[in-house]
This record gives sequence, structure tokens and C-alpha cells, in this order.
Amino acid sequence: MKMKKLLLSSALLALASPSMAQVNLALPKGVHLLVVNGQDAGYSSLGFNHQPVLELPDGQNQVVFRIGKIVMESGSLKTKYDSVPIVALFEARETKLELEVPRIDTLAQGQQYDKSPSFDILEKGKAINVKSDTLAVGFDISPNYVTLTKEYNQTQGVASLHNAPQSKPVITNTAQLPSHPDADNMLKYWFEQASPESRKAFLSWAISNMDK
Repeated sequence: MKMKKLLLSSALLALASPSMAQVNLALPKGVHLLVVNGQDAGYSSLGFNHQPVLELPDGQNQVVFRIGKIVMESGSLKTKYDSVPIVALFEARETKLELEVPRIDTLAQGQQYDKSPSFDILEKGKAINVKSDTLAVGFDISPNYVTLTKEYNQTQGVASLHNAPQSKPVITNTAQLPSHPDADNMLKYWFEQASPESRKAFLSWAISNMDK
């Protein structure tokens, strides 16, 4: 029993180690996530899905986003502006980043922006290397951004994963436990989503309940 407790303690502490560090990308108001590393980001055309910080794994990440906001069209008339979908491919590890986009107040500015979209991803105030492109939507009024991104990644696009060198995975030494793989994966997933305070509380609870 002591050996089982020791192995489980080692595995839990490994989950909390710096190897699980993440990249935090701060997002300005008006930026709507569409696809994050091939997964649906839960886009809402009304902007209800805005999140101030996006947590990403260390290494290479691909984010598809757009700018969406209410702008002035003419005189006092206002309208909803959605930029073309933008693809950003970058690599970072254990850091805090900030997405910076131009200010768009009028429909004319938005239309001009769509011709040549620009943005920066900053680390401590300095722009990092980012490959960027736009995602072709066509005339589909309700496009499937996950499918479009997948198709884009099969092309020779600048920000396509097809051309990007794959970053080397971080190899860590963790205790191997003879248990259920699915349960282990779920435990690892939810542990990584938790805050530092929640992780500490869970570790304390798990270790104290191992013999029960």
C-alpha cells in the first residue's frame, strides 16, 4: 500500500511540475476566436464567447480569429462589422503573450483592413515571429471554420501546418502506473485546466485519501 501511495504521489506531483506550463495569450475586446489548434472555439456572432485570456500548450499553435464589433457606417448609422478570418501560426513556451489589433471605428476602416489584415502578438511589448494568412470563406453565410481550417492546412498557405516544421515535444519522466488509461487521461486533462490553487487542493485531497 505504501508503494502504491508513493507512486500515485509521484504521478500527481509530475502533473503539477513546470513541464505542464502553458502559454497565455491575452485577447482584446472585439476579437472572436474561431478555431484553436484545429478545434472549434465556440464562435458567437454576437460576441458572447469573448474570453480575455486563451490558454495554449507550449510549442507550436495555430489560432484562427476575426475582429467583430459595432462600427459607424455613415452619419449616425451603426452596423456590425466582421473582419475576414485571420490565421496565425506561432511558437512559444512558458510565457504570456498579448494579441494586438488595429483600432477600427468605421465600416470604411474595416473594409480597408480586410484588404490587408495586420496584427501583432507581443511578448513583453515586443512582437514575436508569426506567420499569418486569411481564411477563404466564399459566400457561405454559416461557414464551418473547423472544416475550412482543415482544408487550408492541406494547402501551401503561409500559415498552413502543411508547411510548418513540427516542434519537438517536451519529454518528461513520470511514474508509470498500472491503471486505466482513460481515467488517467481524464485526470490529466482536468488537472491541467484547474487553477494553481485548485491543483494544490486536489493534491492534498488525493494524497490524504489514497488509503481509503
